[in-house]
Amino acid sequence: MAGIAFAMTFGCIGAAYGTAKSGIGIAGVGTFRPDLIMKSLIPVVMSGIIAVYSLVIAVLIAGDMGPPPGQSYSLFNGFMHLACGLSVGLTGLAAGYAIGVVGDMGV
Repeated sequence: MAGIAFAMTFGCIGAAYGTAKSGIGIAGVGTFRPDLIMKSLIPVVMSGIIAVYSLVIAVLIAGDMGPPPGQSYSLFNGFMHLACGLSVGLTGLAAGYAIGVVGDMGV
């Protein structure tokens, strides 16, 4: 369960940060170059996809966990799901931060 929480929490925080910073960049571009507004929407879409990746991993982890009477949940599976959730979540956080910086400065 912790892997699911870490994947969703960190992935969605990264996506939200990337969307917010890219939105600030869109507001700045829209005042000076209105013809580039549609081009500057690409970082917003890219940062939104990060949350979808986190959701997919959370669903895959939850699907691998069975109901308690039918399936035993070993310690290995617990650590494997925790590592999977942490890696996807922290990668989503870093990617959202990077997309936010690029969307704010580079567009």
